[in-house]
Amino acid sequence: MMFSWRGWLRVNNKIYIFIGSKKDFEIFLDKKISKGEEICYFMELIKDYNANLRQQHAYLHGTIDVKNLVVHADDYASVYEHVIQNFITIVTTNHDVDTTFLHNPPQRVLDSLQVSFPDNIEYVYTDYKEINRDVLKEIWKRLRTDIVGQEKAKKSIVSNLFRLTNLSYNKPVVIMFLGDSGIGKTETAKAISNVLGGNLLRVQFSMMQTAEGYNYVFGAEHSKSSFAKDLMSRESNVVLIDEFDKVNPNYYNAFYQMFDEGVYIDTNYKVDLSRCIIICTSNFMSEADVIKSMGMPIFSRFDDFIHFEYLSVDEKETILDRIYTTYLENFSEEEKTLVNNSDIYE
Repeated sequence: MMFSWRGWLRVNNKIYIFIGSKKDFEIFLDKKISKGEEICYFMELIKDYNANLRQQHAYLHGTIDVKNLVVHADDYASVYEHVIQNFITIVTTNHDVDTTFLHNPPQRVLDSLQVSFPDNIEYVYTDYKEINRDVLKEIWKRLRTDIVGQEKAKKSIVSNLFRLTNLSYNKPVVIMFLGDSGIGKTETAKAISNVLGGNLLRVQFSMMQTAEGYNYVFGAEHSKSSFAKDLMSRESNVVLIDEFDKVNPNYYNAFYQMFDEGVYIDTNYKVDLSRCIIICTSNFMSEADVIKSMGMPIFSRFDDFIHFEYLSVDEKETILDRIYTTYLENFSEEEKTLVNNSDIYE
């Protein structure tokens, strides 16, 4: 996975706003900042700003020249609310910044920059791997190799992803995997993500039963973790929401626009999920069970429901063979001999 940037503005005091994964942001920094060039980090500017307020630093030394200012996504979570509200003031007070690099800024920071420096901003995005016919063949091959059984499910998945070969299709593909635990639903999502590059973003909804879980989904203080923040930082364009059926039905309101339009909004972030593959898993055995438990409003927003069948004895033995072999590969020769001479395999 690489990145792409849209347009170039040949002006001083350039502001790059990078939307995407941390890995791609670091790659972008390496390309834009020459080796040995001065880099200043946001927390250093905060120290200068606080010293200025105490009249111990900036008034004595005047304006400080900053060649490259880097603001990481985690920086926003480590400061108080007033720092976010006064972001521009903190950056510009007694500092002359040549180039600023911001990673996934909260909406309030983004809005203030767009108002104050609209002509200085250039947006840079993680460039997620597009799906074409060749990529679909790769996905099919990976599913056939990595996932034991589930032939009908594999064919249904590839059929659903085919719509993404049309570049004019800008909505996400939203599918639900139905079936019992331990039969390949999560592994299937991982296999798709591996083909498309980057680690799979996996969210466990069975853990969202508390007030903290509610805040994670809908957003709260900018210092807290959030679903939107994780979505914005995803490495691949595949999102897995495990056990989507285990959450309070009141949470489903947060997903209507995400499933319909590919936009997710909370109190701090607005995330673009167009052409994203959103996979939800559940232990439901039928679509009728989904409607009964979750309701028609959320049911109608899924593109398809894919059934995963119980594994046969032969298929279970194939999986166990793979597990056994994987463990042995990490053992020493002496350990392998001990294991092979035991009755563990049988």
